[in-house]
Amino acid sequence: MDSLFLSALTQTLTFLPLALGISISYCALRATDMTLDGSFVLGAAIFAKCVTLGFSPYLAAIASIGAGALSGFMVSCIQRKGKIDPLLAGILASFILTSGNLILMGRPNINLLEQHTLLSAAFQQGPFVGWMQTAFYVFLLCFAACYLMQSPLGLRLRAFGNNPQLLARLGRSIEAHRMIGFSLTNSLAAASGMLTAQVVGYADTGMGLGMTLTGIGAIILGQQFIRFCFRKSDMRIGTEFVACLIGVMCYFFAMNGLLRLDINPIFLRMLLGVVLILFLRAAATPQLSRETP
Repeated sequence: MDSLFLSALTQTLTFLPLALGISISYCALRATDMTLDGSFVLGAAIFAKCVTLGFSPYLAAIASIGAGALSGFMVSCIQRKGKIDPLLAGILASFILTSGNLILMGRPNINLLEQHTLLSAAFQQGPFVGWMQTAFYVFLLCFAACYLMQSPLGLRLRAFGNNPQLLARLGRSIEAHRMIGFSLTNSLAAASGMLTAQVVGYADTGMGLGMTLTGIGAIILGQQFIRFCFRKSDMRIGTEFVACLIGVMCYFFAMNGLLRLDINPIFLRMLLGVVLILFLRAAATPQLSRETP
């Protein structure tokens, strides 16, 4: 049981920045941004390519996060002035990034096991030291994102998601806030991919498949859990972060539990989808019963 919990916890750490990015996109910007799948791989690809070329891991990390911001800028340009639906724009951007990531890497995957990375020295000292340093980077990224979303800029980003015309009436640029919002969420996705590549020891062009949909299911599960246990109807950024943490933990706990039962990996995603549905229905039903007169 301890090893099951530890596996779920370690997988949650590297997935958490992506989940927070999905939460900001889905809850604050009111958009399902499928670009995050491609940005997750982009962050891993840029970091791995820079490190193998001999660049400093810190420069490689900055480059990968910056590349994620550029992919957010790209999808905001595709959506410009609402000419293309956000969901379709995200799919198109992710489609473009699929080829772009392969071109950047030059091959389907890059091995990082023998490379000096941000986490390699820590993991050489022991798993505990390695995961503590990973947790430090993860919570540093998440703290920065949460702080930004609590600032006046974060409030304007929420206004963009709820009522874009309000920004225009206040003399603010709708397109500028669209660009900032999607650049932020895709930067978090790229950072998550960068950390994941270092932990697993490689960057792969297929490692981001289905990440966005998985994250959406997990954060909705976490939000329902928060509403049910703490009777909170409003979701501030701190609460959203806790909901991400709980939802992602539950998802990876379920995934590792199924793997321990020797489930055929072919059926894993199908079973996880069923598990998410059951969790969401179980969390939503008591809330609905309380709201029914």
